[in-house]
Amino acid sequence: MICSCLFNFFGVQRFFVIHTTTSFKSIEADLSTSIKWLQAGDFNKGWSLLEGNILSHKVKFPVLEKLAVQFHRLLPPDINEYIIQRAAQARHISAYPLIGKIIQLQLPEGLSSAYTKAREHIIQGDEWYACDIIAERVFGEGNLYDFKNSLTELRSMASHPNLWVQRSVGIAAHYATKKGLPKGHVEELFLLILENGHKTQLYIKKGIGWAAKTIAKFHPDIIHRNQAQISQTPKLSRWFLKKIDIGLSMANAKSLSR
Repeated sequence: MICSCLFNFFGVQRFFVIHTTTSFKSIEADLSTSIKWLQAGDFNKGWSLLEGNILSHKVKFPVLEKLAVQFHRLLPPDINEYIIQRAAQARHISAYPLIGKIIQLQLPEGLSSAYTKAREHIIQGDEWYACDIIAERVFGEGNLYDFKNSLTELRSMASHPNLWVQRSVGIAAHYATKKGLPKGHVEELFLLILENGHKTQLYIKKGIGWAAKTIAKFHPDIIHRNQAQISQTPKLSRWFLKKIDIGLSMANAKSLSR
């Protein structure tokens, strides 16, 4: 799909053609050329092609993730780091699935270092979508990959001074629950977000509340089992309690439809 968009720069109107990329095949030629230039050490030319022909357009997230897999497979760590840094500077929405997936692929090399890098880029992105896109791919997948160490990181992140990092705890719990994290681990995540259910800053409470709703929807028994602790936890926000109720209603409706 192609559409024309009108931008105004210093009073001069210019049209730019924005493509919507829905298949990996459509970018393979540009990707191959970009990789060849990057491998040859011509970083500026390789990046310019990548940004101009791919990232500056609307690209489906699965295509961007496959792009990241190719970079991770074909390029050494220093060039992958160069791509991450340039993508972060560009700040296109398409940059964040690429950043998140490349860092995700580094989880086997060290969960703590991958989490540190993800936090840095979430803070640098400074937007809810940058936070959610990276958090799902790194912290959410990290829960599935190495839950014990991930939980330790998330506990620390819950008191981080940056609001997006705090929000990420909820995003990670939501994602991992949807992706089939074992129930015992989901319950540990619920208890963690319960400890943070009193927070009222808009973006933090939305992230925490999202996780509460998802856990209640997929595992209502966890909510029922911890009802006494929920009742005894002081100053839980109305938002948090409302999201639990919505999740339980969704679980009940699903049960009745069977």
